[in-house]
Amino acid sequence: MDDDTENLVVLVLLGIFSVTGSVGNALVIYIYSRKRDITTSSLFILTLAGTDLFTCLIIIPFNIVVLHLNYTLYYELPCKLYMFLITCNVPFSAFVMVAIAFDRYFCICHPFLHAITIPRAKIIVMIMGVFACILGIMTSLTHGIFSIIDPPSLNVTINAAINSTVSSYISQKIINDTLLGNSSVPPSLSTATIGINVSSEADEYEGYGHGQCVPSTEIFNSSVTYVYQKIYAGFYLISFLIVLILYGLIYRSIHIRRALKAKRKRSCLFPASPNEYSAVDTQMTVLNNGHEIEGKDGDGQKKFRKKSLGLKEKVFYANIRTAAMLFIVTIVFLIAFLPSWLMAHDLVPFSKILFYMYFIYNVANPIIYAFMNTSFRDDLQAVFKRICNSK
Repeated sequence: MDDDTENLVVLVLLGIFSVTGSVGNALVIYIYSRKRDITTSSLFILTLAGTDLFTCLIIIPFNIVVLHLNYTLYYELPCKLYMFLITCNVPFSAFVMVAIAFDRYFCICHPFLHAITIPRAKIIVMIMGVFACILGIMTSLTHGIFSIIDPPSLNVTINAAINSTVSSYISQKIINDTLLGNSSVPPSLSTATIGINVSSEADEYEGYGHGQCVPSTEIFNSSVTYVYQKIYAGFYLISFLIVLILYGLIYRSIHIRRALKAKRKRSCLFPASPNEYSAVDTQMTVLNNGHEIEGKDGDGQKKFRKKSLGLKEKVFYANIRTAAMLFIVTIVFLIAFLPSWLMAHDLVPFSKILFYMYFIYNVANPIIYAFMNTSFRDDLQAVFKRICNSK
């Protein structure tokens, strides 16, 4: 497949992602924002949906324009804005995945701890947003516009000596590496500051076109940029390990709980003696006018206890279903970004179409909610019914 065909396929795919993702995430925000009982999981889902909607409405169209222009933006502001946007929304989504894993861990493994409440969840989201913006600002400061002013003695311009295909590939590689944390300032730029450069050595700038958005040493030197990019890439690995550990602990807790429940059922079916009952069934402490009274369960107390236990089980399994859904969301996130991450680190051959498939993550979440959340599916059907009835 030639470059023009590949670029066309990428632009069409990004256009489809932008439209479908905008509609899907707008529906998610509409449905979850209308729920009366807002929980921490609902808040994180709304945060993810808002991030995905912003990506589909702003970042993907911006990316389409930049790809169409071959990263030739000519001005510093759009260059730095582009780098800021593509390198702050991705880590923010990763941080939200970690927060969701912690939330599900406390809800299932330590349900009475109430470690993450609604106010705390809002603070966590704000802190993660600020930190992601700092990462985006740092990345934008390490990039700039490549401009050349040729001295009068030159008979040909530098741009005429640059092969456009090489320029396109190198610019693409730079942006891809920066996005996933493997960027470093190329040796050819170590002696020339991005901005306005005067040189008579055409080969020094080989592969870089005039006006392209590329790494810059104007603010930070190459060593600082290299260290920062390694730290930036490390956040992905750390986030993955934390999520993996927390969901492993959740699975372990569920497995232990089910084993204990099966053991209790067996003990109830085959008691050691006919008169043997559990301590909970035979002895109960109730508060009556400030005095503690121990006695046999009455019929009303038994019904209340069974109802209470049934409610606890219902809440527990609802938390498991939510955790399973959000775990699938996390897995899709990791799978979507894995090929791009491998390409950025030169572990697999580069493919522009496969690289930009990571945007499918921003489209997939509403589909996951629709398949795995019956409440969301019912609300979605109700929305469509209202739309159809109004016509």
